[in-house]
Amino acid sequence: MYQEQDTVLFKILILISLLFSSLFSSSHLIKKLEFREDRSSLNKAQRLDPNSHINIFLPSIPYSYIAKATNAGLIRSYDNEKGWVYDLAESHKRVDDYTYIFTLRDNLRFQNGEAFTIDDVIYNLNYFRKYPFLYTNINKIDFEVKKLDERRVKIILKQKYEMFLTDLARVYFYTKEYIQKYKPVGAETGTANKVPGEFGMGPYIIKSGYAIGSEQTNKIELEANPYYWNKEFPKIKRITVYTQLDINKAIDDITKYEGKLDLMPIPFNKKFEVILSKYSKLIISKSTDNFVIFFNLINGNKKLLNEEVRVALNQALDQERLLNFVYKKEGRVSPFTTSINYKVVEEVAKEYEIKEKKLTEEKLHSLLNGLKLKVFTQDRFMFLFKGIEFQLKKYGVSFEYAVTNSEKDIYKQLLTTSSNKNTKEWDLLIWGDDDWYYQNPWTVFFIYEIGSAWSTIPKDDTMKAYIENYFLTKTGTLEYKELVKNILHRARQKAYTLRVPSLNKVIAVNKELIYKPYEGGIIPLWEIELSKDHWSVRGKKEYKKELQEAVKPERIK
Repeated sequence: MYQEQDTVLFKILILISLLFSSLFSSSHLIKKLEFREDRSSLNKAQRLDPNSHINIFLPSIPYSYIAKATNAGLIRSYDNEKGWVYDLAESHKRVDDYTYIFTLRDNLRFQNGEAFTIDDVIYNLNYFRKYPFLYTNINKIDFEVKKLDERRVKIILKQKYEMFLTDLARVYFYTKEYIQKYKPVGAETGTANKVPGEFGMGPYIIKSGYAIGSEQTNKIELEANPYYWNKEFPKIKRITVYTQLDINKAIDDITKYEGKLDLMPIPFNKKFEVILSKYSKLIISKSTDNFVIFFNLINGNKKLLNEEVRVALNQALDQERLLNFVYKKEGRVSPFTTSINYKVVEEVAKEYEIKEKKLTEEKLHSLLNGLKLKVFTQDRFMFLFKGIEFQLKKYGVSFEYAVTNSEKDIYKQLLTTSSNKNTKEWDLLIWGDDDWYYQNPWTVFFIYEIGSAWSTIPKDDTMKAYIENYFLTKTGTLEYKELVKNILHRARQKAYTLRVPSLNKVIAVNKELIYKPYEGGIIPLWEIELSKDHWSVRGKKEYKKELQEAVKPERIK
């Protein structure tokens, strides 16, 4: 009887999904909804209006997003092919495989107004040498820093390391007083933003709260930096960042009320609440972000140690159905956990054949029937797990859920599992792996690095060798593409994760907010603008009725 009810429910869900998805593909139905064009950019408020203020919700890697908005280094991550642009440096020269010379901009200042000099560059780089972050191989690479003159510094690597520039975009500079007082030490997550204060050089100052990955406050207040070197930015005076909210309440806040939330990523099944809202609009864009579903191969369900069981779980999932009915078509099917939207990953998918034995339906049932898995997830991913559970139930797989609304709870378990110190039992754990490393598949590859706190896989000498070579290989070369292929194929062959489709960014924003998403894991808070009709700048005037009409969803390619 229950099986019949599930079948009926599934058919109803299919009909609803088809109806909803047709709203995007049928111009006839879109016209019936009478969408208006977004005119917010034609009515811009003045830059740094003294009342300008937005509230945003960052449920994934808030520490990284905030760090990029409040800190600065010689270069910074950017939405281009090489993945960075100049920041405090105005130019650089790579002399050879080991040597870089950077030229500093003129008249730079810390957020407290103090002058920033080449000596501060050297002090910060030498401090980073001693206490680097731990999510690449930079902690194993020594280097020397030399002052050439009052504007130029030379960095000499002691070993070949082709990821240096990408790492350097995450090396931020702070006042000596801050470093000496708080002694920030690199870790598996996070940044040096341990306390609020005017100690950095980014476009925004942390006025209250903090976020370092494993720890963060629920609310963080940012204020525009008056000494930021680029006088075009930032454009909004104050930003309140929420890091931990109930997902359903957050959806209500951004769709039903004005002034509570102005920007947040949403589950794909909440698109229509946003589209039909009086106050919010929908922005969709291509993305190199990832949903990573870890298998616990350290101390999870022992059945998962059987590689064939993991392969069976992956083969039991119909990726096209997940994309159509769970993702609401907001993404692309990928043969790998790593996003197909990385250029090199898409090239590998097209050019190299995946050799994998297809298991029969009978074999899938025999391997999976009766398998019970403990799932640990943020609440915002329940829509995805329910879709996965629906498909796997056919093969006798059942889920037991533990749900949190805080990413730091996810980190607490994930980052202690490799050392067998996790306090919660889990078999599947999902992480919203926004592309923090930017335009480089290391964002996912680092979970395969044996010995890392991020890795929940057993010893694999073949993968270890691939990862070690990855740090030494120049991007854009045939050797690099071959190595990326080896890592992708090895991870799929061993079924180290549960694969799901690559995602689009689907973002709810206030109708009077002017914003273009980056593909990777940066939300350029300093670039966001407001219209004169935004709640924070229009004062006591009511929000016009004509502006409350549904805005045509913007799809950025």
